[in-house]
Parts: sequence; structure tokens; C-alpha cells
Amino acid sequence: MVISWSVAKNLMASYLPQQRVIVSWHNLATIFLPALLGYYTMAVLVQLPRTKLYRLALLPAVVWSTIIAGMTLDFSWRRPEYVYLNEALAATMFTIAMRAATWTIADKPYVRFCCGDNQNGDVDNSKTGPSPLCLYDVRIAMWNACDLCFNLRGLGWNWSKGMHIPRPMFKTESRLTFAVLILVRFVLYTVALSAVDLSLKSVAPAGPDGWSIFDPSLPPLQRYLRSSAITVTSGFAGWIVIEIIFQFHAFAFTLLLQQQPSQWPPLFDHPWFATSLAKFWARGWHQIFREWFVAIGSRPLGPFLGPYSPIGAFVLSGIFHDIGLRGLDHGGDSLRVVGYFAMQGVGVALERLYKRLTGRRVGGVVGCLWMWTWQIVWGNLLVDAWAQRCMIARSEFFFEPFHPTLFIMNTLRWVSKTSK
Repeated sequence: MVISWSVAKNLMASYLPQQRVIVSWHNLATIFLPALLGYYTMAVLVQLPRTKLYRLALLPAVVWSTIIAGMTLDFSWRRPEYVYLNEALAATMFTIAMRAATWTIADKPYVRFCCGDNQNGDVDNSKTGPSPLCLYDVRIAMWNACDLCFNLRGLGWNWSKGMHIPRPMFKTESRLTFAVLILVRFVLYTVALSAVDLSLKSVAPAGPDGWSIFDPSLPPLQRYLRSSAITVTSGFAGWIVIEIIFQFHAFAFTLLLQQQPSQWPPLFDHPWFATSLAKFWARGWHQIFREWFVAIGSRPLGPFLGPYSPIGAFVLSGIFHDIGLRGLDHGGDSLRVVGYFAMQGVGVALERLYKRLTGRRVGGVVGCLWMWTWQIVWGNLLVDAWAQRCMIARSEFFFEPFHPTLFIMNTLRWVSKTSK
């Protein structure tokens, strides 16, 4: 018997509360913790041989627990300006579900190498080998699962072969020096985010409601120049937010958990200078979701689409971002959100077709202009979807008395007045 989507949706809704529940210690233990425990258990099992049936049996429970956590908990405390925390929750739960699915279909156990640092900008474990203690020991697997749950790029694992890892700007193996450099970058990124946040709020209409980046009162050329400027600014804001989160974790894991600086190479590799869409997405932009984008989105389409199968990874990325958008509880916009990422896949496919027809790769100044043009044209639709659902210029990343840019500006005013 085939169940329609509406019936399935109503059935699912009957098991979920009609309103999000404000997060507390009780529901963290009863709703959030089961998803994390299932995730950790899958991370242990994927390292052990002959556990595929166990992973298959556990996967539905893990997926269901992530759905429950992602749709019922409220980390915003009913404050609209902090609802982006629920967006982050929905995205995190979807990532856990997708990683668990990837580990379920893995044919070979994941193996952690006990040595092997990034030296050439790409992950290459071919010259390193796992210690005998790292192979198929339950106790070692339980310890390594702690790393696997947080190690989204697979540094030091056999499954990350071929992933591009940017070269570090400062090469140091001193944890203290690295932590100081990371802290400085964290502060700089925080100040940059506050400045970008203020600039976006200055162009948004007053009020708490969603808004459109397309101003109908302007002539078409000015309207789209303005929306494109907002799109680029929002893109930089997204990059800065990811960098802030990364710098925080790098600082904590190296200084407090005594990890090596080499375990925290940069996330981004100058994406704004990419000379093609392929380089932007495969080398410039972060690769923290590449594992399951490829395993679930791209690889299954290989027999059908051949070299154009990466479009499946882009569509899956669109679904991921659309689910995050729905975490704001203002509805989704699958057409524009999934459409943006699908068109990125189309752009990459066009570049491969161009190489096939001409024998030359897209590159140089023309390639950079092409990359920016394609990103901005389709990015307008993506950013407008986010703005209309109260994400852009409606979120508060800082408490007003401690807003870095406002603090700096007020300090400069005070200095200027006292010096007169």
C-alpha cells in the first residue's frame, strides 16, 4: 500500500508537538541526547568489520531521533532575533542523519591513521599506515569515535583521500602560539561580522518582519545592483560566521584538549579568487560536508550521469540548506534555495562540457568573472529567500551593549570629544 505524502506528513505531525519546546536540562536529556548517542554509536560501528546489518538496524532510530530534536527544541527562547539558533539546530540534525546514512552504506570500515599530516594541500594517506592498535579494537574504536563525530573533513582517516585541504598561513606546532593566532583571528572575524551585520541592517526596512532585497520603488538597473550588493555582503557574512565557529573550535580543541595545530588547517582557500565554479566549490569553499554530499548525492548518480554526477551533490546541498531555512519556522522556499545550488551544479557541468568541446579549462580573469557572475545572478534568489524569512538583518549576533563595531565607534567618539 502506498501512503501519500500528506498522510505521511500528518502521521509524523501526530508524534510531534504543535509548538517548539524551550530547551531545558530535561528535554536535552530526553530529546537531544538520544540523537547524539545514536550518532556516536554509528561512529563506533563504522570502524568495526561485519557491522553493516547493525548499522542498517540502527539507522531508522538515529534518523527519527534527529527529526524529533530538530523539530521540537527551541534554542531561541521564543526570541525572534535568536531563531537562527533553531536553524543551526535543524542543519546539525540533518548533518547527523546524513553522516549516519553514509556510515551505514560504507562497504569498508573507517580507519584512523595514527600519523600523517597535511603537507601538500591535499589529504594523502597513501604514505601512512594505521597502527596495529587502531584496527578493529572496540575500545580504540570508542575513543576514535569521539574524533570522527567532530572531524568533518576526515583528517587522519582513510575515507578522506583526495579532499583538498588549504595550506596553513602560519606553520607552527606550538599549541600556545597557534592558540594566540587563532584568538586574534577570532576577534578580527567577530569585529568584521558586526560591521557587516550593521551594514545589512542599514539597508533593510524597519520592523521585525521579513523583507525583500528587491526594492520595487527603484528602476530595474538600480534595483538589481542594490540586490546584488546585498547578496555579496550576505555571502561574506555567511563566510565570516563559519570562520568564527571554526576559530572557536580550533582554539578550544588545541588549547584545552591538546590537539595538534596540524589537525586544524584552514577551512577556506581564497574562494573569492577562484577562476571557475569547480575551483570555488571543490577547493575554495569549505569541504566539511563533502563526505555525505558525495556518498549520498553524487556517487549514486555516477552510472547515469558520468562526469556530470556532481549535480546530485549540489541538489543535496540545496535540500540541506532548505531544511535549515525551515528551522526558522517561517516555512521553506525549496524552489529558490534548492534551485540556487542546483544551478551551481549546472554551472560546473557547463564548465566540464566547455572543456570537452574545446579541450581547455575555464580559468584566468575571464573564469573569475564568470564565477562571480553566476554566483551573484542565482545568489540574488537565495538571499532574497533568507531575507523574506527573517534571517538577514533580523538576527542578533551580539548583545547591543557589547556590539563590537558600536563599541569601537562609541569609543572613538568619546576619545574625540575628550581630546578637544
